[in-house]
Amino acid sequence: MAKKKINIILIIVVLGLWGTVGFKTINRYFGDSSIIANTETHSKNVSLKKIDKDTFELEKINRDPFLNKEYRDNPVPKPVTYHHPIKKAPPVIKIPKPVVNINWPALKYYGYLKSKDQELVLLKIDSKLHKLKLNDPVNGLVVRKKYKDSIEVFFNSEARIIHLK
Repeated sequence: MAKKKINIILIIVVLGLWGTVGFKTINRYFGDSSIIANTETHSKNVSLKKIDKDTFELEKINRDPFLNKEYRDNPVPKPVTYHHPIKKAPPVIKIPKPVVNINWPALKYYGYLKSKDQELVLLKIDSKLHKLKLNDPVNGLVVRKKYKDSIEVFFNSEARIIHLK
């Protein structure tokens, strides 16, 4: 019962607010359009004060405000001489970097073995069959990643992908 009374009161308040807004809107268009203007002219005792302009003279700045250096009005140009002897620079000797060219061993990938706790990759390195775990080094050779049909092998800071044979 209390909810019903509160809802009725709220509906009456909302209708009152919307009614006021609607009345003010409609009254502007259909209401009296006469404008009441109270304009009185006081021509007596009108005085306008004249404002004198404030003038000043800019002085020449003898200092650079950004570099904090003094400079002169007439800079004296420095004499230009064209008789400088040309000095030859000593020749630069380029030292070639030694190229590390260690050949890759012969690799053949035969697949992988999977058990409960580990995975082994079957890889033949220079006619020797090895069972390798991932990231296990053998003669400087490391198997980084294993895929279904290939593996990624890392040797002497160079990576290659070896496919299943």
